[in-house]
Amino acid sequence: MKWPPKNMGGFMGRSLWDVLGAIVDRRGRKGRRFPLQAVLAIAVAAMLAGANDLRAIFRWGRRLKPEALALFGIDRAPCHATYHYVFRSLDGDALARALGGFACGRDEPGHIALDGKTLRGSRRLDAKALHVVSAFATRLSAVVGDLAVAPDENEITAALALLKDLPLEGAIITGDAIFCQREVCQTITDRQGDYLFVVKDNQPALKADIAESFGDLSPLTDRRRRRSAA
Repeated sequence: MKWPPKNMGGFMGRSLWDVLGAIVDRRGRKGRRFPLQAVLAIAVAAMLAGANDLRAIFRWGRRLKPEALALFGIDRAPCHATYHYVFRSLDGDALARALGGFACGRDEPGHIALDGKTLRGSRRLDAKALHVVSAFATRLSAVVGDLAVAPDENEITAALALLKDLPLEGAIITGDAIFCQREVCQTITDRQGDYLFVVKDNQPALKADIAESFGDLSPLTDRRRRRSAA
C-alpha cells in the first residue's frame, strides 16, 4: 500500500498555519485589513477553546495579549464584523478540503463513515436549511471532508464529489442505505478502497438478490418462514 495518496501529498509536512495560508482569499482589496490566514487561525484556536459562534470567536480573539496577536502576524484583534465578512466570502468547501487534508496527514484514515445531516439553525428566510454530507475518519477521530448538498442535488451526488477528494486506498467506507449505489461503490473500488453499505427496501431487487444468494443463512429467509408459519 502506498501512502500518502497522490491527492493528499500537498499536505505532507505542512503545519496548520501553512495550510490555512494556502486558502484563496475571495475578499475585495478594501476588505483585507487582516490577513485571511490570521483570521482563520484565530477562529480555529477559538473553536478549539470552546467558542461555537462568531461572537464567541470575536470575544476570544479580543482577549489575546499583544504578544499572542503577534504570533498570528497582526497587532490588534479583528472586530466582530471582520469575522462576519470573512466567513461570508469564504469558500467553505475549500476550507473543508484543507482541514480534512491536514487531519489525514501521514496516517491512514482506516474506517471512513459517510453521513448526511441538516444543520440546525442554518435556514434563512425562504431558503432551505443547509444539508451537508460529511466523512468522519474513526481512527483519526476527525472529519476529513464535508460538502454542502446543492438545492438541486442529493446526498449521492455530493458523496461522489466528496469521495474524489478523499484518500480511499486501504480505507473502508460505510454509510446508510442511500449510499448503496453502483456509482458510489465503483468510485471506492477504483480508488483501492472497500465499502460496507446497508441495503433496505429502497432497493428491493438488490435486497431480494442478496437474500437469495445467502439462502438459509439470510435473516430474511427466517422472517419469511415465520410469516408462513403464522
